[in-house]
Amino acid sequence: MNAHTQPASTRRRWLRRRRIRTKLAIILALPVLAIMALTGLNVMSAAGRAADTGQARELVALGGTSARLVVALQGERAAAALVFAEASTANALTDYQRTAAATDAAAETFGAERSRTRLPRNLAPMVQRIADELTGLPALRQKVTTAPDAVLSVIAFRYRSIVADLITYRQALGQIGVSSTSASGLRSVAALSQGIESLSQLQVAAVRAMDGGRLTPAGQQEIVAANAGLTEALQTFTDLGAPTWRGLLNSRIGGGKQILAAERLQSLVTRTQPGTTLDLGTDARGWATAVGARISLMHAVEADLDSTLLAQVTAERDAERRSIVTSSSILAVLLLIVLVVGWWVARSLAGSLSRLQAGALDVATNRLPSMVRDLDVDNADPATIERLVAAAAEPIPVDGDDEVGQVAEAFNTITASAVRIAGEQAALRAAVGKILVSLSWRLQQRADAMMVSLDGLERDEQDPKRLKKLFDLDHIATLIRRLIANLQILAGGQGGRPRDGAIPLVDLIRAAGQEIDDYTRVHTSDVDERVHINGAVADELIHLLAELLDNATRFSPPDTPVLVDARHVGDLLHIQIRDEGTGMTDAQLQAARDRVANPRRLDQRATQQMGLPVVGAIADRNGIKVEFRTTAQQGTIVDLTVPGSLFLHNLDAAVAELTRALTNEPMPMPMPALPAANQPPPWPLPVGHARPAGHSLPVGHGPATATVEPLIFEQVWSDRSWFQPSAGLDAHPVAEATRELVAISAGQHPTVVVPAEPIETTRSGLPVRRPGQRVIPQAAPAAQPPVPMQRAPEKVRRQMTAFQHGLGLAGRRTVHSTSKGNAR
Repeated sequence: MNAHTQPASTRRRWLRRRRIRTKLAIILALPVLAIMALTGLNVMSAAGRAADTGQARELVALGGTSARLVVALQGERAAAALVFAEASTANALTDYQRTAAATDAAAETFGAERSRTRLPRNLAPMVQRIADELTGLPALRQKVTTAPDAVLSVIAFRYRSIVADLITYRQALGQIGVSSTSASGLRSVAALSQGIESLSQLQVAAVRAMDGGRLTPAGQQEIVAANAGLTEALQTFTDLGAPTWRGLLNSRIGGGKQILAAERLQSLVTRTQPGTTLDLGTDARGWATAVGARISLMHAVEADLDSTLLAQVTAERDAERRSIVTSSSILAVLLLIVLVVGWWVARSLAGSLSRLQAGALDVATNRLPSMVRDLDVDNADPATIERLVAAAAEPIPVDGDDEVGQVAEAFNTITASAVRIAGEQAALRAAVGKILVSLSWRLQQRADAMMVSLDGLERDEQDPKRLKKLFDLDHIATLIRRLIANLQILAGGQGGRPRDGAIPLVDLIRAAGQEIDDYTRVHTSDVDERVHINGAVADELIHLLAELLDNATRFSPPDTPVLVDARHVGDLLHIQIRDEGTGMTDAQLQAARDRVANPRRLDQRATQQMGLPVVGAIADRNGIKVEFRTTAQQGTIVDLTVPGSLFLHNLDAAVAELTRALTNEPMPMPMPALPAANQPPPWPLPVGHARPAGHSLPVGHGPATATVEPLIFEQVWSDRSWFQPSAGLDAHPVAEATRELVAISAGQHPTVVVPAEPIETTRSGLPVRRPGQRVIPQAAPAAQPPVPMQRAPEKVRRQMTAFQHGLGLAGRRTVHSTSKGNAR
């Protein structure tokens, strides 16, 4: 495949991966995009024009405000000129202050309008300069009213510069985004404003000439220039403005005695020669009043034209906005039509596919998972399997005989086949589980029989070598029993049989340690001796602890201990197992947690390493929480949280219940019965393994020369007959033994009478077991004071050395223990 064909193939694959609705949308998108593009261009253009006209309206409105500010400034300038011409007249100063207040009001209005106006970049500096110049008016007024050496020409120039900037702003309005007609009108009104300013300058120049007495050449040139500017501005106003605007101006300023008088005085002023007295037949105030009347009329025409232009620009803005609304409405209608038609076509083409998809998703996400979840039980019966298969295989209803209907029929066939296979697998799994449970129970019975036979051989064997081999066989049998229990648990059964009564937690942990190879490495550091485990779950909890202890010993150095702690906290029992191995990686830790959380997931790894699935199955069945923690190069910690329903706390209460049961006293609530006399132990343990006793009873003796032999834990553990009255003993010794057990729980240790005859031992120093020797003798009377126990040090040392040697031989790994057992 070359570089040219690969992109084409990629595009084809992309198109094949799209849904039907997507392909239909692509087909319909072309006309929609064309319509949207054309209409969008029009809308964008109209929006731009609307924005320009909206800004132009704001600028025109600001221009009208600036015109009113010009009127106020021109009036203030004329009043200032009269202050200089009539210095001794108080009315001139009062009129000046009144016009200054009017100017301040107009300036404040201009500032407020400026803050609301969006100024373009070419006008913003000019408007800012006007605002700065307006802030200097108070200082200028101070010079007019209080400075005796102030010059009228300087004062007039300051006012003239502010007015010139305002008129320049009005002239620039003709270049903003408005129609050509509006632009011509704005320039025409700006020319009228310039003409009014020229007439106002002529007014001030004449007042200054009348104040000086004679017309100077400079004053005469200023008057002539102002008159020429007025004539030129009015001509520009006529040329640019509408034809009716010149007639409007002439009608306003063309008649009236005051206007005629002002024109006559203006003619006299312009014809006066330099060096002569400006004789107008009136004083400066009369001249200013006459010309001011004409200026006011021209400003009135200017205000009317500003209103007309503002309305015209507003209409243009509204027209642009209406154009946007119209274009958008047309686009919306077209898009709506296209979308409705496209939806109708897509619905007609893809309706069946949608129903097929919904049905397939329901089968995949609801029906099949629900069936698998309901079938994932132990020993499911055929009726339940048939009912679940029928519910999951219900066909998907799809109308039509087209290709979509054929696909739906094929999918229903596939679903029925998949459900049938799942049902058959569930039935097969249930059958295999029953076979495994039955087979494991048979193997369990054979293993129990083998343990009994080994126990008999060990009891009578005195040859140390053969006894060692028997110990090895005993331990191998124990490991086989644990593997059998694994099969029972993984097949859905229980690992062991329920027991009667409660089992001390200390004994339970010791029993769990005896079921692994390196049992000598298991140490209990802090175990609550008042906790007793419910006998119904004792075997399973022993098996769970054995699997975890086996993992801890396998994955830690052989010379390091494995510590077990068990504490009662509130209504829970917390058991912790710690090893000193290399720890686990994050992936291994997550895998271990997953194995415990999903014990029913049987795969090749589960068959090779059954420990964690077995732990998960037991924990899930009994509500035990298992959590793994690890630290690099510091080992792994397993935390077990046992619910309160699986154990009893407070040994004194348990012993009190036992006492009531044996003496037929009334009990507040029933307690589990103790094992019957001569009953075999609930969990057989290797004879060769050391089993530390729970309580050491001080042993009394007869004469001082008698030597007391140590009692082997196996003798006390395997024979429980001392709990019941046996042959030759009446009920009183049983009651005495019960009272001694109660005394033990209270911290008191009774004195036991031991027979005077010595215990027979083998050549290695191990005691020879004989029937009847493990019965606890009758307790001495309570009044008899305890006699200190005396032991022969040399004989005790020899016996303990032989016992330790037997433990070492039993703790060595056998050839079978090297094979892969239960591991993480």
